[in-house]
Amino acid sequence: MHTPCRRQAITRLAACLLLPLAGPTLAAERLHNIIDDSWATAQGYQLSGRLVEARAAPAAGSGQRTSLYRNTRLIFTGGEEGRVSVSVGAAQWQTRADDHGYWQLQTNQALASLPAGWHDITTTPPASGPASLLVHDARNTLGLISDIDDTVLVSEVNDKSRLLRNSLTVSPESRQAVPGMASLYWAWVNKNPHPEATPVFYVSASPRQLSDGIRRFLRHHGFPRGVVQLKEVSGASHDPLIDQQAYKVQRISAILKAFPELRFVLLGDDGERDPESYAQLQALFPQQIAGVWIRRVHPDPNRPRIVGQHDTAQVLLSGPP
Repeated sequence: MHTPCRRQAITRLAACLLLPLAGPTLAAERLHNIIDDSWATAQGYQLSGRLVEARAAPAAGSGQRTSLYRNTRLIFTGGEEGRVSVSVGAAQWQTRADDHGYWQLQTNQALASLPAGWHDITTTPPASGPASLLVHDARNTLGLISDIDDTVLVSEVNDKSRLLRNSLTVSPESRQAVPGMASLYWAWVNKNPHPEATPVFYVSASPRQLSDGIRRFLRHHGFPRGVVQLKEVSGASHDPLIDQQAYKVQRISAILKAFPELRFVLLGDDGERDPESYAQLQALFPQQIAGVWIRRVHPDPNRPRIVGQHDTAQVLLSGPP
């Protein structure tokens, strides 16, 4: 995750670099949907996304210039109003995107027509990339909630130049995964009777427009399938834009409330506010937090450590408890 100042630096640099590359080619193109991953429980479900002008993400193996151009276009693409059709299995819905492109379907009724497990979400206009709905399997009792940047994805948020390069000029498949984390996550997931349907959540303050790239990174590096939740960074956002701890606590609290019978492992890093955010969640949901593991990346070796939180390096050696 990035601090507000670092995010602003990324945005300013991207805007400056985009102008000489884009020229007159940024005319209106066909539309597609950036679909959010979601979940369904006995308490209900929510489907959401954003209708935007179609913009191609960097292909696997794209060079730095192409990746920068395409990632910048994704970040600055505006939303479009229009009708949206949504399907998951045999279930179908109709809705309409607002003038910022956002659409949402929400109910407090169970989605009884679908079996437990993952289901692809399809839309018209088409999706910008694969997205999924997790139907909860009540036999599973353990879930994972993970940060992304510098927890599973090497971003180097404490070095601005490296952060900019990693975020904008590298294709998802070429980005570096934190060694051992995918295997560690699978070791936790396999504790459940239905591992493939484990509630896994990847929560980050990275821009929501980059959801497809994050999902490509996770698939390429063999991480368990999960719900990717990124921050809405726009004038229409309801997410806390400046307070990163408030954002994390708000998002993860909603997950914990949706799965009151589950205990969750929380994984993050100490580059920014994960330890403090997770400590606040431990206080709010003491019965639901199975443990907190923090990857040490902060340049200050004397950064205070919070009692009761564990070092990821240790669990990588020993395996999950």
